[in-house]
Amino acid sequence: MEKENLIKVGDVFYVICRISIGLFFFITGFNKLFHPVFQGYMLKTITSLGFSNPQFMANFVAFNEMFWGLLLLLGLLTRLSSFALIVVILVALFTKDIHSIPTELIPIDAKVGNRPMDSFTWLSYFFYLPQVLYIMILGLFSFYGYKAFGVDRFIKRKKADPYI
Repeated sequence: MEKENLIKVGDVFYVICRISIGLFFFITGFNKLFHPVFQGYMLKTITSLGFSNPQFMANFVAFNEMFWGLLLLLGLLTRLSSFALIVVILVALFTKDIHSIPTELIPIDAKVGNRPMDSFTWLSYFFYLPQVLYIMILGLFSFYGYKAFGVDRFIKRKKADPYI
């Protein structure tokens, strides 16, 4: 395959990833705002983390996921929306998800006994969290922008040449 064709295929894959992740955040934010089951789960999570005014914070986080996810999906303000979603994920990662990593290894055979978690194994658990992967991919979107397809393309074109 020629280099030009590889670049085009890479751009298509990049756009598919951007649209998929934007859709993911839009749907999860929408559900947390409007679906009773997800509203309850979100409120319970925010309350258990000790945030003040948990109802407001639950709605605020859900709205941000939905809003910035929609912009990412459309390719509108791609860099800004990616960065905003990174902030949302970092807060979730450091307030809740990082605490899901075990502190010790529990073997199948109880006679062996529990062992403390070494740094290398802890790091493998950390990288296994889906939030870390989202942060990495959103970081790419933050640096590269909309790429080949998105509303940003039309905005950029208008700014570059107002007569088009």
